[in-house]
Amino acid sequence: MFNPVTYYRLARWLCLHRFPLLPRVIQRLSVFIFHCYIPYTVEAGPGLEVGYWGIGVVVHPRVRLGRNVFLAQGVTIGGRSQSAGVPRVEDNVFISAGAKVLGEITVGQGSVIGANAVVIRDVPPRSIVGGVPARLLRENIDVWDYTGWPKARTEKHRAIGDAPSGVRTGNGGSRPA
Repeated sequence: MFNPVTYYRLARWLCLHRFPLLPRVIQRLSVFIFHCYIPYTVEAGPGLEVGYWGIGVVVHPRVRLGRNVFLAQGVTIGGRSQSAGVPRVEDNVFISAGAKVLGEITVGQGSVIGANAVVIRDVPPRSIVGGVPARLLRENIDVWDYTGWPKARTEKHRAIGDAPSGVRTGNGGSRPA
């Protein structure tokens, strides 16, 4: 139970099943306990994870998060303003500590956002961005090679075909198994 994603999932389920007050109470409890603001109105795919109990994570209520998204501590996605445009984060994205993703942009599938980066432009799929403002550092990467995601998780998702096309699977003879 010490995970803000569990609180988010419970509040989201209650909201979708038309419980009027309980989702708000659970959301406030998550903010109070974890200092993590992931509203139940956020559309997040399975595999959403947060680092260090989500301390300092702020997600705009209208953001869409894909499958297997990792949010490290201190990440802001879309902020808490009521601006018209909000970011969209696709599948298998790793967002490092302190990063800010602002504006009406898309973070492409299989991307890595560096620590303390301020992303204000679209991020191409399978790339690494970093800096203030964020700039493209590397393209055509394998997200599993550049993140701390466990090997078991990597093999499970590659086995069901989640790897983008053109990405080598297995160890390809370059590393011992």
